[in-house]
Amino acid sequence: MASGRQRDSQKTKADILKAAELEFAEKGIYGARIDEIASKANINKRMIYEYFGNKEELYRTVLVEAYKRLGDRETILLSEDMDCIEAIRRVIKLEFEYLSDNPTYVKLILWENLNYGSYIKDIDFTDIKSPTFIMLKKVMQTGKEQGILKEEVDEDQLILSILTFTFSYFSNRYTLSKLLSTRLDDGASLQKRMEHVTDMVLAYICK
Repeated sequence: MASGRQRDSQKTKADILKAAELEFAEKGIYGARIDEIASKANINKRMIYEYFGNKEELYRTVLVEAYKRLGDRETILLSEDMDCIEAIRRVIKLEFEYLSDNPTYVKLILWENLNYGSYIKDIDFTDIKSPTFIMLKKVMQTGKEQGILKEEVDEDQLILSILTFTFSYFSNRYTLSKLLSTRLDDGASLQKRMEHVTDMVLAYICK
């Protein structure tokens, strides 16, 4: 009986988080309403307060879950046995594909940046993102030791470049489509951009 209640509790939390992610992504924390989240989750809004306390804590949890999904995929990928060139290629591909498949993630990050990171600053991301960064730096250090990558490559700057090159494609693609008079929201354009970023990064870091 207890395990059944536990499963029900886990499902309710998952339903709330799914509904909340959609609501926060569309309206931001200030525009989102608990009533709407409860309606989308098909639960009584009292359950939201019972599980998460308040809207702000629910929002933080949504942010954590969004980052964790990507972080988990990154660490799984980087746990595989491959050389540094293949690792960089696959990380860039993963970033592009994840952002393409998870538009709510992009919107959540945009909203939080509009809020000057007011809520994310209180979140401890040590267990979520640090493993990815540590593993990626190790890949690059190994590449330097093997004489494949340039010694002068700044690992922190390279990680920042990969993150910004990939994210900005999705955060700015509608305005850039207009300014450049081209489509950036279809599969062919995404593939072309992914290949260009990969080639550019590898040309810069490889000897």
